[in-house]
This record gives sequence, structure tokens and C-alpha cells, in this order.
Amino acid sequence: MEALARSTNIEEAEANFEKFFRTYYKSEILKIAEGYPEVKSLSVDFHKLEKYDITLADGLLTNPDFTLLMAEKAIKNIDLPVDFPTLKINIRFENLPPSTKRMIRNLRAEDVGRFMVVDGIVRKATDVRPKLVVGAFECQRCGSIVRVEQDGNKLKEPFLCESCEKKGPFKLLVQESTFIDSQKLLIQETLEDLRGGEHPKQLTIYVVDDLTGEITPGDRIGITGSLRAAMKNIGTQKSRVFEMSLEANSIEQVEIEFEEVQISKEDEEEIMKLSRDPEIYNKIRDSIAPHIYGYDEIKEAIMYQLFSSPRIELPDGGKVRGDSHIIIMGEPATGKSEILQYVAKTLAPRGVYTSGKGTSAAGLTAAAIKDDFGDGGWSLEAGALVLADKGIACIDEFDKMEVNDRSAMHEAMEQQTVSIAKAGMLATFSARCSILAAANPKYGRFDEYKPISEQINLSPALLSRFDLIFFVRDELEDTEKVAKHVLDTMISPEKVTPQLMPEILRKYIAYAKQNVFPILTVEAREKIERFYVDMRAKAMGAEGIPIPLTARQLWAILRLSRASARVRFSNETTVEDAERAIKLVKLSLEQAGLDMETGVVDIDKIMVGVTKSQRDRLTHVLDIIRELEREFNAPVMKSEILERGLKDGISEKEVEGAINRLKQDGQIYDPNRNDRYKVV
Repeated sequence: MEALARSTNIEEAEANFEKFFRTYYKSEILKIAEGYPEVKSLSVDFHKLEKYDITLADGLLTNPDFTLLMAEKAIKNIDLPVDFPTLKINIRFENLPPSTKRMIRNLRAEDVGRFMVVDGIVRKATDVRPKLVVGAFECQRCGSIVRVEQDGNKLKEPFLCESCEKKGPFKLLVQESTFIDSQKLLIQETLEDLRGGEHPKQLTIYVVDDLTGEITPGDRIGITGSLRAAMKNIGTQKSRVFEMSLEANSIEQVEIEFEEVQISKEDEEEIMKLSRDPEIYNKIRDSIAPHIYGYDEIKEAIMYQLFSSPRIELPDGGKVRGDSHIIIMGEPATGKSEILQYVAKTLAPRGVYTSGKGTSAAGLTAAAIKDDFGDGGWSLEAGALVLADKGIACIDEFDKMEVNDRSAMHEAMEQQTVSIAKAGMLATFSARCSILAAANPKYGRFDEYKPISEQINLSPALLSRFDLIFFVRDELEDTEKVAKHVLDTMISPEKVTPQLMPEILRKYIAYAKQNVFPILTVEAREKIERFYVDMRAKAMGAEGIPIPLTARQLWAILRLSRASARVRFSNETTVEDAERAIKLVKLSLEQAGLDMETGVVDIDKIMVGVTKSQRDRLTHVLDIIRELEREFNAPVMKSEILERGLKDGISEKEVEGAINRLKQDGQIYDPNRNDRYKVV
């Protein structure tokens, strides 16, 4: 009786599915048949199935293997005007109810075997490889062919030959067998779902046929499929603990923007009220890491970084980034790490925090790796900047990264892409994120009279890609204020309660980025243009004056100006916005690009690591060595160089510094290592 009832259910389910397909999807099925094999899948709206037959819909969620099998059988019963012997239409279900959505960390034993939706960001992806579906085995005794349908991960051979009834041996005939494309993905929880330093959980996804090859690491996807459990082996022993994975039925690309945060009507009313507050700039600035004393300018810059400027798409296909990059160079115990962690883990909906000391280039950008995940093959793996796409990447100890690892940042910071070419795999990932970095001086404290390149373990080429560079010093005059702030925080934590709580601030930023796209007013344009032209004119009008800024600083002003307009929900970037941006850029230039010998801003201090006055001194000392070498017709003693330098008004310390720099740059050398120098 049970077998009869089961047979009746199968026939009924198959018949109902056939009627459903004829009613809702007859024309789509005909189009697939005509376009096969370029088109192989039929997308089925779950709501239509639920409306047509709630029993079938419930069966799909609770017993997907049986229901999908019935659906595949039903679609084969539909007469099609094509003669394609291998035609197999994949049925992809989408638009499942919210109740079927699961977070990876919440998957439990009772979910195994159920149909569900899991969102995540792709961390790894293997190559697309053929997977055996039906194996054709040739009996080595009689030569007959036995076909065996495959399931699971292990190859299934025939038990007996159907002709000679012997147990083989059998040989797999690859050309006679049936294969299907397959790929393995590893996804992890999206960063916006995590708070408070939670470790993102991961899940393996198996995809086949036309779902393969469409997904790359860094993509945010929603996967609909059946949850599986597979036995895990510990050495030669079989474990009672099983590994979970998802067998994908359909995949949807989920473009979750930085700004797409759930905002209720009440939230929107509060947000609009805040945008009209004349103190909104101060309130947001003071709500960034309020437990850290001071740093108003740095917090203001981070505020603009959070709001960012809309990206510019040019008619010729070029793109101009709207994200600002900021680096904070600070002496020890000045709160840099606290600020970075607060931004990444509390304010930014999509924030990544990492430390340069323990991060490689592959960990920051992307990599092609060979590991067990790809069954010994190569897999593409996304790094921190790719995972932070359309968010903020906070990188602490930026100067502790290896030189080769830092060089991988150049493309990510300017083009906002990450390219890899390894093991014959060429790939480009999006890394459209802002970078907030922190670094320390080499020797603990800053020396204002030494070039940055000697004090910071960063190349000028990389340093120049930051829109704003701030120096943080442990100032003695702030001792009493810092002590009071720290003790107040300890005794009365409520004193450092932010004026805007992180939840509403995140929503405020989200709303601005979703709805506000400021354009530059004529007056603001004139203000920015006049500032740039006047600053550059100083270098043109007088000989010996260094170049104070370049086009990179002009772009930085434009980005910060538009971000400033977003703070108050204005679709126009005004003169006031331009002035705010210019103030921050000037402060950054004065801190990072000021030549302390001349008191003039020199962009070369950032761009090439040596100011114009230092470069002139190097040239002067080199000329002295060249002249003395001609005079003596031999390598020049260091004492002679020092004496001639003193006559020309260069101190002994400055001459020694120039000699060391010229040796380092390979312009002079000491042939016998006895402090006698020759020009190369």
C-alpha cells in the first residue's frame, strides 16, 4: 500500500508540474529549446508556483530532491519542435520567501536537505572542470559497455558486466561518457552582516552546468539551493561530525551598495531633520571615536571619507574614483589604531580592518593559490581590498608591510582594481574602496628637518596616492587635557557618548550616498581653480620656489568638496564646501609637504621624498665632488668635501647627509672604502 501511495504521489506531482509549466512557461520553454545549448535554464518564480499549487511549493522547500526530480521529468513530457537528443532544461527557482533566507552562522542540523537562500561574498573559486554524470565502462573480458549513473564525489564502477556477468575489470571510456561543467566556490558572510569583530563564517558551494564560470572572487551573491551534509574523515577514521555545503540551484548577483541599509520611515524623518541642523558637521565629526581626545581635522577628513564623492564615469570609458584615501602618520600611543578600528567595526557598514604587519600582498589584494579547496588545482582568492569593495579598508601598521607587498597597492588605490596573472590565470577584481591607513615613524619620533622618505618606511610613489596625509605627534602641551579626557572616560563613560549613535549615523551616511549626487557650482569651481592656479603661480613667478601642489591635490579637493555637500544633503557643491576641502588639503600639505628650511610648501617632499632645497644641496655637493676630482685627478677625501662645503655656507652635518644620500642613490662611490669619493 505504501508503494502504491508513493507511486500515486509521484504521478500526481509530475502531472501537476507539467500543467504548471504549460500554463505559465510554455513560451519560455520553446525559446530555450530554440536557443539550446547556448540557453539551458528556465527561471521559475516561486511565487507563481506557490499560487498555482501550494503543495508543490511546500514540497520544494522541505523535500527539494524529490520535487526537482518531478519537475525535470514533467518538463521532458512537453512536446518541443526541435530534435535535440541531449536536450536537458535546468529548472532554476528564484524569488523564494524571506523565511527561507539563512545566514551561514545560523545553519543547523535541521536545515540539512532543505531548500534555502544563503547570501555571501565569494572568497575563492576553482577552475571550471568536467564532472562525470554517466560513466561508460568497457568490460575488459567481453568488450561490452555498461553505463553507470554517477552521484556523490567518488567514481562508481559497475558491480557486474551485464553480458558476461563477470566482475570486470572495467575501463572508463571518456569519449563515450557524459560530463557536465562543475565548479566549487567558497563564500563567507558579508561584512555588513558582522559587528563587533565577529569572525565571518564560510560555506562551500557546488555549482554545475551553466551556473559555472559566471562568478569571481569578490562578487556578492545570493545562492538558492539544497543544504547537504557530507561525512568528514579523520585520517582513516570516519567522523560522526559532518561538513555542510550547498548544492546551488540558482545564483543571483547581489549588488549590495555601501549605502543600501534598511531605513524605516521613522529613520528617514529623523535623518531629514538632522540634515537641516546647522551643527550637523560638528555633530558627525564629534561622533567619530569620541573616546579619543582631539584630532578634529582628522575626524573631519574621515567624515568626508565616509560620505565620499560620487564616482565619475567619463564618455571615453575612463573612470575617476570618488573615494578618498587618508593616511595618519603618528608617534606611538596617539590613538591611531583606535580610530581605525572604530571606523571599520562601528561606523562603516562595509569595513575591513587589517594590520600591515601580518598581511601579505595576496591577503590585501587577491591571489591564485593551490590548495586542498581546489582538490589540488588553482583557486582564485579575494583579499581584504576586494572584500571591502564599496566600503572602507582600514590598514594599521601600513609601514610594516613588505616592500613588494606595498607595491601591489598602487593599482588598487588609483584604478580601484586588482589584477593578478599567475599559473596561467588572468583576472581583474573590483576594489572600489576608500583606504584609511596608519603608519609609524621609523625611529619612534618625527624629525621635521629630515625628508619623509628617511623617517617613514613608505615609497614616495605610494605616499603620493593618498589624498590627505596627517602627522600626529605626542604634544607635551596637551598632557593635562589628555589626562583629564582619559580619566573622565574611565570614571564617567557617558561623557564620551557620541552625539549621533552609530546606528543612526550609518543610516544617515547610507541615505546621503543613495540620494545625494552634488554637482559643482560655478562659484565653487572658480574658488578651487583660483586656489590651484595661485599656488602653482608661486613656483612659476619666482626662481627657486618649489612646486606646492599637483593635479592629484586638485582631484582631492574636488572629492572632498562634493563629500562635504553630501553631509548636509545638498545637491550643489558651494563655495563653503570648497573652502572646507581647501582647508584640509592645505593643512595636509603643510604637515607633510612643508620644507622646514624654507618655510614653503614643497610637494616634492611627498612625491619624491626630497624637498627642492634638499635637492639643490645634493646637486651642490655633487658639483663640489666633481670639481675637486678634476682638480686632484683622484678620488676626493671626505675632509676636502666638508671644507669646501663650509666655504659655500653648507654645514658639516648637511654635507655628510648629502654624501650619504648621493652614495645611496648611486651617484658617487668610495672605490677603496677609505672615505675617498668618485662621481659615477
